[in-house]
Amino acid sequence: MEQHEDIQHNEEKTIEKDSKPAAGVSVFAYELLKNILIPDLLGKEERNILYWAGRNLARKFPLGSTEEIVHFFSEAGWGNLIIAEMNKNEMVLELSSSLINKRFDLQDNPTFGLEAGFIAEQIQNQRKCVTETYETLKRKNKIQFTVQWDRKDETAGSQGA
Repeated sequence: MEQHEDIQHNEEKTIEKDSKPAAGVSVFAYELLKNILIPDLLGKEERNILYWAGRNLARKFPLGSTEEIVHFFSEAGWGNLIIAEMNKNEMVLELSSSLINKRFDLQDNPTFGLEAGFIAEQIQNQRKCVTETYETLKRKNKIQFTVQWDRKDETAGSQGA
């Protein structure tokens, strides 16, 4: 038993800071579910299903600002989200982390549909107009999200506001 505790203690010393979520679940367990099992279950529709799941998740965790979205991504272990560009109808966000690097190691073409859908719904709720998010792989270790909204296409809750 003591030997097991020593091995576990030594392993904990060598693990990266962001490799264990706060609840103590290993990154391997998280990545196994998110990047191996779920894509196998969802098949060709993975990105679309995850996109709408991300939108649904955003409805359950409404955030009032872009800064709160950035913080949510960090807290959820999704990575470091930054605003790269913004104009009146579009915003470009970039996501990076060591975990994203691992996703590329596990998959040839990883999808970030969950994250894209989450961003789309949050921005739509904040701006009160129809919003979509498109993901592109900027580099092997960075994902770019292009968020576009149409001020002329208001959402149901924004008329008269």
